[in-house]
Amino acid sequence: MRMFRVAVLAGLMTVPAVGPVFAQFTPGFRLNEGKQLTDDEIARNKANEEAAKAARSKIPDAKTSSDPWATVRSEPAAKSAKSKTK
Repeated sequence: MRMFRVAVLAGLMTVPAVGPVFAQFTPGFRLNEGKQLTDDEIARNKANEEAAKAARSKIPDAKTSSDPWATVRSEPAAKSAKSKTK
């Protein structure tokens, strides 16, 4: 009887961990599968891609350092004394 109780408790403890796994395999949930785009939608998507490409080309390259403490720091610290070798 004691072994039965232990088995039931172990089973009950694993149920919450297994629940989310089954949620990943729900049947019938597909995103845009089999959907045919109209000519207007294709043209709109192409225009959006071209606009995004044009906007990305206007972003300047980052040539300067982004270190806000660069002007505050003095020269790099000297290296500590050389380690003694045996």
